[in-house]
Amino acid sequence: MSFSRLQISIILGIAVLVWYIVLHAQGTTVTLEHLAPFSSVVGALVVLSLIVENYLWRKSWLQKWFVSRPDLRGTWKVFIQSDWIDPETNKQIAPIECYMGVQQSMSNLQMHLMTPESESWLVAHSIKPAESGHGYQIAALYTNKPSVNLRNNRSSMHLGALIFETHGESELVPENLDGEYWTDRKTTGTIVLSEKNEKLYTRFSDAQNVFR
Repeated sequence: MSFSRLQISIILGIAVLVWYIVLHAQGTTVTLEHLAPFSSVVGALVVLSLIVENYLWRKSWLQKWFVSRPDLRGTWKVFIQSDWIDPETNKQIAPIECYMGVQQSMSNLQMHLMTPESESWLVAHSIKPAESGHGYQIAALYTNKPSVNLRNNRSSMHLGALIFETHGESELVPENLDGEYWTDRKTTGTIVLSEKNEKLYTRFSDAQNVFR
């Protein structure tokens, strides 16, 4: 998480108090002059925390020992295969090509799925090392909002969960992701993120133009 100035001040204040008690117990004289740089130190830590939160976390030299998160930022091409049966044809629908825009910092992750008929956003997530020992596993809850003209007759707003793993030679910058999802409409399916553009797009049509 990203710490506020107040939180950093409290943490640093506690550290200073413990430090003072230890020094005093050892017979070292501590005066108020030693506390003069407190505000400057807090300010420096606030700036440093912002830099780490928004920039340094994705540097390879911090990975594994200080940060354990893959860099997923950008817009991905996505293929979804749902087990939903179309009542008009009584057949499973064809795979859906869509796109996912990912915004990310050290503590936050937002994945915005854009299909021709709906959009989805994460409401909670977790990231941990994959059980395979290489890459990461991402689990999330999401909310889906269909286009307004589809909500009453074919597709309603719903919640879902998904879980997928990263793949590729680099654990920090994955080449692709795959996994599966479930919804409260009792549908399931697979999801594959196969190709990434470094720029972030927030509309289906814009992402489609770039990838095609």
